[in-house]
Amino acid sequence: MIFYCMGKKKVLIVGSARESSGGVASVIRLMEKMPIWEKYNCYWLGTQIQRNHAWKIWYAMKAYFIAFFIIWRYDIVHFHTVPNISMKIQLPIFLLALAGRKKIILHLHVGNQLEQEKVLRFKLFRWCMNKSDVIVLLANRFKKMIENHYFDIKTPVNVIYNPCEQVDVIPYQKHEKTILFAGIFAYNKAADILIDAFYIVHKKHPDWKLQLLGSGPDQSLYEEKIKHYQLTQSVEIPGYLTGDKKKSYFQKAGIYALCSYLEGFPMVVLEAWSYGVPIVTTPVGGMPDVIVEGSNSLVFNFGNTNELAEKLDILMCDDKLRENMSEFSKKYVSNHFSMSVINDQIEHLYNNL
Repeated sequence: MIFYCMGKKKVLIVGSARESSGGVASVIRLMEKMPIWEKYNCYWLGTQIQRNHAWKIWYAMKAYFIAFFIIWRYDIVHFHTVPNISMKIQLPIFLLALAGRKKIILHLHVGNQLEQEKVLRFKLFRWCMNKSDVIVLLANRFKKMIENHYFDIKTPVNVIYNPCEQVDVIPYQKHEKTILFAGIFAYNKAADILIDAFYIVHKKHPDWKLQLLGSGPDQSLYEEKIKHYQLTQSVEIPGYLTGDKKKSYFQKAGIYALCSYLEGFPMVVLEAWSYGVPIVTTPVGGMPDVIVEGSNSLVFNFGNTNELAEKLDILMCDDKLRENMSEFSKKYVSNHFSMSVINDQIEHLYNNL
């Protein structure tokens, strides 16, 4: 009878809306495809949606209404959250979970932001961590941040990396001479640094192209910079893409560049590696956990345009290096971030609760 009950354990997943484009929704969508989803009778309760203010309020209120009637049938409530407005929006459901004596997992989709002053002073964040049964972090290096800055937190901490789905890969020899970026056009993602670096290396490598996938508040600034550098024929901005259109760019990219200042564990890097695309990256978020310098990545310091240009030049000059990094990256993702690997880690977490 005990084993039967364990098999019927149910998990309520609380996070961004299914329609959202961010990393949280991406992770939950991948969880839906894992064996744990059916095994633990998981249900996805979306609390935040990327629309206008009225829609956001309506969506949150609908989530509270649903939670009030269904939360009692679940044993575990698995919150996928960020210590900002997301955590505030999810608070009513967190309180319901406490009232129902549910086991609470606080899955933090955050990285080096843990050391930011506004996060350190966020009292609700500390309270939620203390009230949870387990905290899940995206990389081992974040455990040290918790120990150093949140020494009052006694809740057990687990590390579970983001998963990566298997993709259709083509031989690297068929990849094009393109440098790819995908993300929001805003300060944190620092695509302007990439445009500056591309300008430096373009004279030496005129056959290479830069592709900027995305949109955002800084797009006009990027376009002005591209015109100023006279790079309009060598830089493409196709907009925010999903599905097969996005896949076609990743599948053929020669290099992927991540220039961010703040990240948790960037899904886009796992995506690039799964397609066998060599990475040039800052040591952002959880990346130092998984960087193998010269094998799956080349690293440059935050905001350092000249160093980024130097790393790009190294890769652009060396076809064999890029091919070797491509092969290593595909195997690395399969061994460490495949859905089967992450599924087993999440199942272990649920069983231990």
